Amino acid sequence: MSGRGNRHWPFILILVLIFGVLGIRLGPASEKSARQASAGIPGNGPQYAEGEVMVAFKSGTTLDAAAVLAADLAVDDMREFRILSQMRQRPFLLMRSARHSTRELLAALQSSPQVEAVSPNYRRRLQRLPNDPKFAKLWAMRKINAPAAWEKTVGSTGVVLAVLDTGVDYRHEDLAANMWRNPGEVPGNGIDDDGNGFRDDVYGYDFASDNSGRNDSDPMDIDTHGTHVAGTMAAVGNNGTGVCGINWNARIMALKGFRPDMYIYDSDSTEAIEYAVLLKRDYGVNLVAINASFGGGGENQLQNDAIAAAGSQGIAVVCAAGNEGTDNDSNPFYPASYDLPNIIAVAATDGNDQLASFSNYGAKGVDMAAPGAGILSTVLSGKGLEAWLKSAGDVFDANPLEFSGTTPATGLTRAVYDCGGGLSASSFPAGVRGNIALIERGDITFNEKTIHAQNAGAAAVAIYNNEPGNFSGTLGNAGSWIPVISLAREDGLQIKARGIHQATLVIRPGNYEIKDGTSMAAPHVCAALGLLAAQFPGDDLSKRISRLYSGADRLTALENRMKTGARLNLARALSQSLILSMTVSRQQASVWVVNKDFAEVYFSVEKDPGSTIRGETYTVYRKIAGGSFQAVKEIAGSEIQNGGYTFYDKYLERAVSYSYVIQAVSALGEVIALSNEQSI
Repeated sequence: MSGRGNRHWPFILILVLIFGVLGIRLGPASEKSARQASAGIPGNGPQYAEGEVMVAFKSGTTLDAAAVLAADLAVDDMREFRILSQMRQRPFLLMRSARHSTRELLAALQSSPQVEAVSPNYRRRLQRLPNDPKFAKLWAMRKINAPAAWEKTVGSTGVVLAVLDTGVDYRHEDLAANMWRNPGEVPGNGIDDDGNGFRDDVYGYDFASDNSGRNDSDPMDIDTHGTHVAGTMAAVGNNGTGVCGINWNARIMALKGFRPDMYIYDSDSTEAIEYAVLLKRDYGVNLVAINASFGGGGENQLQNDAIAAAGSQGIAVVCAAGNEGTDNDSNPFYPASYDLPNIIAVAATDGNDQLASFSNYGAKGVDMAAPGAGILSTVLSGKGLEAWLKSAGDVFDANPLEFSGTTPATGLTRAVYDCGGGLSASSFPAGVRGNIALIERGDITFNEKTIHAQNAGAAAVAIYNNEPGNFSGTLGNAGSWIPVISLAREDGLQIKARGIHQATLVIRPGNYEIKDGTSMAAPHVCAALGLLAAQFPGDDLSKRISRLYSGADRLTALENRMKTGARLNLARALSQSLILSMTVSRQQASVWVVNKDFAEVYFSVEKDPGSTIRGETYTVYRKIAGGSFQAVKEIAGSEIQNGGYTFYDKYLERAVSYSYVIQAVSALGEVIALSNEQSI
């Protein structure tokens, strides 16, 4: 894709010389246009690529006309989003200028009658945030009932899931066998063998190889984040190595979108989504979902359109809700906050089924939750940490705290001294110098406890929990820290009871690591769609989403915090006994009221054979853009004929967008199914 957008420049320069300019000039903006230009641009420093804008042109505008406008605005570089342009039959472009600011370009383009939408090229952040949650290392798989789900399916090699992130370590011991490989491409020959416009796209593609967003063929991870996401989704299962993903067999497509500056720019993510759409539409790749564990402020119509294009091909885009602990309904977080039926915005829960302290939420803008605190998964080979403590012949599992120092590969063998809570210098006996300080969690930060231990001369620290189970934690910042691990309470108390004795503490580089954030929650849901596609290959996207929502566990802690008020339950999604699927079409009224529309809302009801569900009711909910869902029709189960029902929603305003969803409630008042959401 890179470099294709400039093929019209010689022709355009001739046009400009012969015919002159179009009359749109960049100069001092009026007060009104300055306000328009600044709308949507964060004020606390640039959260976008300066001198760049993304532009959607109106129907009827040709690429040549768009290029003339770009030349008139002194644009130095123009790149076309060719899949979007092709699908929408009008130009979608990234424009760059070294001579004019983003604000100036916005002001000029907003005044052009040829332009439908223009926005900065926003950059988005990874959604990973270290904190101090409670968890056991594999708690998430048990919490979402994955073992029961695996009795039905462990995934299919024919299902592809894309990771739009920092890249993926495609050589990782637990991922290599499950990487998607382009069957039409010969590795390393520098030729676009399959003619898809991308050379050597064997495992996927890199849409951000440098800080200017140039492309190359190698989507290797530049952090550890993308590999962690990929492991949750589809680390190889039952192979005697490391961890297993939710899908043991699905294929992982690597879409690297983060630049070396560790931001993902909307232009790069849009190109990556276009690539996914192209491969599914034109090359038959069974791509089910894209995981997008990143986000930030600022709405971008082109990114929205790219995600909608993915939806038109049956591709879900699963988005992290964000880690600010704020309400996305009040402070939108994109791409999770785009109001599109193929987006699933995911919040994070902890081991106690509470909304994680860091997780964003939103009764209107967040769809569901999944485990996101203390998630163990794959990371870039050798960049993770593994830890344990061996005491009196017992080996106790441990977690290294973030920024901890490491030990030699064979560990650090020293005497263990009980140091109580490690609250002050007086907590540490003189004998701890050069040895291991055993400290109970609580009252002050891990950082402070470790500083006290270091000041006392300790060679390492083991912090055990003050409640059942282990935990993750951070020292807060990088520094010259001694090795620091966390232990489960029961293990710490057992070690304490042994008194002063020799033990071996190990923290060494590994291929796995624990991370926290809505980034870690989203891939659980993305992977669930992969399992559903394997179990029900004939389902369309709306039906998969319906199974996902209907099978989720509704939790009191999540009520009014997200649309479903529920956390993923993998086994229930795979065995949901009642499935609702809805389609909505908009039509102009010819009978009821002049200049009004109506919606034909059809939903089908599928009950598993032998289902005992009786006496249920179905409620149609409707909302306008930016509003809340309101009940507009209730249907008794006895009214369902031939497995379906059609409701005509009358007197709709022509210029207003409406969204619909159907909810089924049992005779006892329990929500038993939820349909897909659809907008018109």
